[in-house]
Amino acid sequence: MIQVNLFVGSRYPIDRKKIRQRAATFLKSHGVEHAQIDISIVGKRKIQELNESKLQHDGTTDVLSFPQHEKQQLNDFPLPSGMPPHVGDVVISFPEAVRTARRYGKLVDEQLCFYLEHSIMHLLGYHHE
Repeated sequence: MIQVNLFVGSRYPIDRKKIRQRAATFLKSHGVEHAQIDISIVGKRKIQELNESKLQHDGTTDVLSFPQHEKQQLNDFPLPSGMPPHVGDVVISFPEAVRTARRYGKLVDEQLCFYLEHSIMHLLGYHHE
């Protein structure tokens, strides 16, 4: 079972069902069948605050990911019966998704999904290096 917890700030007009489905499908396609993930869609101030306080990077960004633990440890973490392990948190900037979608002629929900998939890869241990 994949549990997707979605938090959307400021009533941003997004397709919540699409975001949840994309996260679950993407996790399953990478061999994760039993997990939970938290996804937050936030504004410019919140993502800038997180970027600066958690990563010590100046300014805003498009997406952040905060892994809970390594992929190979997902099933080794003791939890109450039936509760899936927490993969991590994804925080996406809605204003940045709008700006980038406009630049590339994409739908905003598709840009959000692109950021989501990119950040899930980081949560699963894949990095730019």
